[in-house]
Amino acid sequence: MSLLEVAVVLGIIAIVAAIGWQGQALRARYALRSAATQLIADLRAAQNRAIGERLPDRAHGIEFPASKDRYVVAVQDDLARTPVKVHNLPSSVRITYAVFGGADPSSVWFTGTSLLGAPSGGGTVTFTSNGVQLCVRVLPATGRIRLAQTGCP
Repeated sequence: MSLLEVAVVLGIIAIVAAIGWQGQALRARYALRSAATQLIADLRAAQNRAIGERLPDRAHGIEFPASKDRYVVAVQDDLARTPVKVHNLPSSVRITYAVFGGADPSSVWFTGTSLLGAPSGGGTVTFTSNGVQLCVRVLPATGRIRLAQTGCP
């Protein structure tokens, strides 16, 4: 085997390794965006159910447990909370920050008493994967839900 052949083989190995490394980073970013998008869909669904029902003693919302690898979609009637769905995050994605206004800072609730679907309190959820962050923000007065890549807590 000549020196030229060895150089070509090493070059091919380097290209394949670079593609594999970039593929892993792309998968992590895709998992991060997918988790944030799913949370937005779940928040909007809870908000829409609350607006549709218009029951003052019933709330739909999302709880963020201390485990940081999942969140829980739930319904609250008076003081009883019933989990509807547990959404487990991809293994590379973690919730690094989830704080909301209201009585329970680790959850956000929507009731039918607000015409616009305002939440119990505004807040932010930050997802992190391999050092990259995405934030989902719920605005307190209007209940608007937004995705941001900058200014994440």
